[in-house]
Amino acid sequence: MQTNANMVIVGAGIVGCSLAYHLTQLGCKDIVVLEQGPLYETGGSTSHAPGLAYQINPSKTMTEFAKYTADLWTELHLNGQPTAKAIGSLEIALTKARLLELKRRHGYAMSWGIEAHLISSKEACEKVPMLSEKNLGALYVPGDIQTGKPGAIKPAEAMALQAIENGAKFYEHTKVVGFDIKNDKITSVHTDKGNIRTDLVIAAAGIWAPRVGKLAGVSISLSPMQH
Repeated sequence: MQTNANMVIVGAGIVGCSLAYHLTQLGCKDIVVLEQGPLYETGGSTSHAPGLAYQINPSKTMTEFAKYTADLWTELHLNGQPTAKAIGSLEIALTKARLLELKRRHGYAMSWGIEAHLISSKEACEKVPMLSEKNLGALYVPGDIQTGKPGAIKPAEAMALQAIENGAKFYEHTKVVGFDIKNDKITSVHTDKGNIRTDLVIAAAGIWAPRVGKLAGVSISLSPMQH
């Protein structure tokens, strides 16, 4: 176990792996990532998410995040295969109100620079033959992606391996059990395999983040995240 680090990331799900990947890409050195479970199927939401990434959102910022994700994951490779494929998405309108909402979402797409098409009921049935002909139309986004099963493990592993190549260290089956805190600042992380001196810790533990925060006397609320 490494005993010193510039930064410790708690959790090696999609968030922790992404942090390690992007920080090492920016030149950050001596990063340690701790995971209480196995790498890379950690058992949290990364393992259970369906692996779909939709790009259109009323928020331009969220749309740009999603577009960046789609572009990155289709470029990343694991075992010679891309970690995600652009399979496209189809949102169906069965009511006039829903069709109006899809027209609004199409406007978001045009505003934020995402390719999207409002298609007719007939065109929707041609794409998905099992659809009822009662549908009133659909919104088709060809660039939306799917990572394959299970969840987002493939892009997480690909980003982690790239981070490791850039100098980050990942430790699996290593549980954080406490922190040394002096003058309201963390000075070291306690694990069940030893301590790591550091003054910067990032909690990327997902549903376990409140428990990690409690160890440091910090309240971390558990809330759903859009990613």
